[in-house]
Amino acid sequence: MSQYKIQKVGQEEPKPSPPPPPKAGRKKSMRTFPRGILRTTTVKGVRDPAKAPPIRKSAMRGTLRIMTEHGIEKRRKQIKKTVRNMPDRRVRDELRKAGMAVSEKTPAHIAKEILEGGMEAGMIVVK
Repeated sequence: MSQYKIQKVGQEEPKPSPPPPPKAGRKKSMRTFPRGILRTTTVKGVRDPAKAPPIRKSAMRGTLRIMTEHGIEKRRKQIKKTVRNMPDRRVRDELRKAGMAVSEKTPAHIAKEILEGGMEAGMIVVK
């Protein structure tokens, strides 16, 4: 800070406002998540979230399984390989079972793409 003070001619010095009264109680901090589900949950990155977590009494209380990037890529490749090797008739049957009406006039590559997308989204399960 400078030791000189600048004040315009004809201007009065502003009076400082009184400090606000102190609030009662503890100040609420929102630095992290609101602590709803995360309070008792361990969050782990895994390759396959459909797989059950390891059985341990404390871990079973609340475990969220979230896919890692590697797991996503691996699952996508597996689905592509499965759909690519399916015959056209089976692709249409699987789509029909899942409740997605696909016309017989629909080209085979489009039907396979629809099935692949449904499997990736988890809406269609093919055994």
